[in-house]
Amino acid sequence: MFIENLNDPKAAELLSSDIAKLEALLDDLKALRAGNYPSNDTLSKAPFLNDYRVIKRGIAALSGDVTGHPTISGNNEPMVSSPLFVVLKDIGAARTLTRWYRLGERASR
Repeated sequence: MFIENLNDPKAAELLSSDIAKLEALLDDLKALRAGNYPSNDTLSKAPFLNDYRVIKRGIAALSGDVTGHPTISGNNEPMVSSPLFVVLKDIGAARTLTRWYRLGERASR
């Protein structure tokens, strides 16, 4: 999910859908952490994927020069964020998977 305008009529619908997906993922991860694998019933209903491979693909993220980051010391240090979920241009803020960012000027292409 990537939302750039909360005034978009579909923004709330997209947020609700992604919240449900993330909550389901979180529930599954908590179950795995507790040592509970998916049930046979759950897996029997899952799609079957043959000749599969694990790949890496691009995701939306922020990049820029950061100051005041909890794990990147210094001022104006180059960085790439965790996955990007929301950009609120009207208030100059963005939310990634791990934190909020205050936004300065957008880079020219």
